[in-house]
Amino acid sequence: MKKLIAAIATLLSFGAISFGNTLQGVQLKDINNKPVSLNKYKGKKIYIKMWASWCPICLSGLSEINSLSADKSKNFTVITIASPGQKGEKPTAKFIQWYKGLNYKNTTVLLDEKGEVLKRAKVLGYPSNIVLDGNLNIVKTLPGHLTAAQIKGAVK
Repeated sequence: MKKLIAAIATLLSFGAISFGNTLQGVQLKDINNKPVSLNKYKGKKIYIKMWASWCPICLSGLSEINSLSADKSKNFTVITIASPGQKGEKPTAKFIQWYKGLNYKNTTVLLDEKGEVLKRAKVLGYPSNIVLDGNLNIVKTLPGHLTAAQIKGAVK
């Protein structure tokens, strides 16, 4: 157990854990419960924030994500993904109703009901951050909250 903890600590100390996995072909739903393929974002660098409605750190960062999403000067797409029914998240209908009561109009929220992104990106906790290249390959994941400046630096 001590070796496992030491290995995880070593990986986290580098600030990013990189994987060779891809999110090509992943099917999600949008906040209106309509199907969305991540393939529609192919050709662009993508930043993904993985979050949950029960996570106070995640919620405190949504306003900054909303502002970053509206920033036309950035050279990447911002997506947030919640996973209804996974890791303690509300069921889909309740999540959608709850989220629509918030005022983050610039933020793209996709729903990973099957936990596919969680599995492929090996997300262990919330918030987590994923950077994809233009072919939807996972370039890196970063645990914890990131500011807009840190996100811009991670996507470079």
